[in-house]
Amino acid sequence: MVDVSDDVFSDLFPQQGNIFRCENLLSNTFVPKSLIARDKEVREVAFNLSAVLRQGNPGNMYIWGDTGAGKTITVRYVLNILADGIKKQGKNILVDVVTLDCTSVKNEIMACTEILGQLSGVVIRQGLQFNQYLREIWDLIDKTAERYSFYTVVVFFDEIDKFNEPDNILYQLSRALSHQKIKGKNVAIEIILASNQKDYLQKLDGKVLSSAAFHYCNFPDYNEEEIFQIIQMRREAFLDDAVTDEIFRYCAKKIADKYHGDARRAIDTIYEAGKIALFENSICVTKDHIDAAENAVNTRATTEMLQKISAHDRYLILSIHLAGMALNTVKGKLPPHSGIVNQVYKKICKLIGDSPNCDTHVSHRLGELGEKQLIHKYEIRGHGNTRFFSVTGDIIDVMDILYTPLLKAAIVKNYADIESIVLSNAKVVHKNTGIINSK
Repeated sequence: MVDVSDDVFSDLFPQQGNIFRCENLLSNTFVPKSLIARDKEVREVAFNLSAVLRQGNPGNMYIWGDTGAGKTITVRYVLNILADGIKKQGKNILVDVVTLDCTSVKNEIMACTEILGQLSGVVIRQGLQFNQYLREIWDLIDKTAERYSFYTVVVFFDEIDKFNEPDNILYQLSRALSHQKIKGKNVAIEIILASNQKDYLQKLDGKVLSSAAFHYCNFPDYNEEEIFQIIQMRREAFLDDAVTDEIFRYCAKKIADKYHGDARRAIDTIYEAGKIALFENSICVTKDHIDAAENAVNTRATTEMLQKISAHDRYLILSIHLAGMALNTVKGKLPPHSGIVNQVYKKICKLIGDSPNCDTHVSHRLGELGEKQLIHKYEIRGHGNTRFFSVTGDIIDVMDILYTPLLKAAIVKNYADIESIVLSNAKVVHKNTGIINSK
């Protein structure tokens, strides 16, 4: 062991900085004692869960709202109140909550092992078939239910749109009682899905929708004043005078204007600004710290998003970028349109030996990427309904994340062919051309 003097330790790890008092108040796991601008949504979620107290079946829910609209924290908040209330009233009722982060738990086997692990508190053996895992889940629920007058398992699929082929597990969970997979009559299973895709339920099989009968709950974006209140509620995370109301408002306005009221991003930004100020040995957070933090958080968020998207979405973004590069070398050319992008996409798939998706699916994915603000979509005067595309600046800054070594080498080696595809499909811009709509 290295013998470190107290002076060296104190220099590297100061016990008291100038900025923070309790950083945990800024973490993703922190649930405040009250929520801002979510009274209606809290009551909706609570109403659908209230049947538990009457020893009945709670209503399954689909919760939709943009990133940072408070979906996850609201569900946690209501479930915490429910569990606390049951305990204080001395009811012989147990509510177990299983939270599945579908950005990492992406298939039914992973979901089953996670459900078993969270319910049992032990590491689950690997290598079983789906039906075997289900039997273990049903058996575990039955054994737990024997100790209570009523037992409810809440399975919360957070970011369900990232889950691969969820129909089967959702159907099995929703039908476990009616199909008598669970023997106990004092059991309920509640399914909560959360997503930032408004129409996600339309992608599910009809029998799942019929069986689960999801109640729809919409979460609107926060406005500037609401974001200000949300981040100011975490003032106790900072030392007195480390962050002024002016700085809180500056951060809130930036996020409300640029990121559709993303409260999570606002909290991350004020936290990052505090860390930057601490590193600089500043006595308070300034607007410059907020600006620097916004850039850092944005780069991190973009990087995380790109790491989670599918391989073919990566190919499409690269196709737009490569086509745009080729067109930039020729004066008077339009941005790449959907036809060009599709041709380059097919070329990339061929280069790495992957089968391209059909044209209809490609068109749909381009629309989805536009909705996620990973690409820009344009309509240009004089070109009918033709869609033109470019990559957002945030993506360009971290473009290398999209490449694997194999893909990079293949594109570099065959770039001349890609450029030829682009230029042979391009049209010259007319003098009266102008962008009439951009998304």
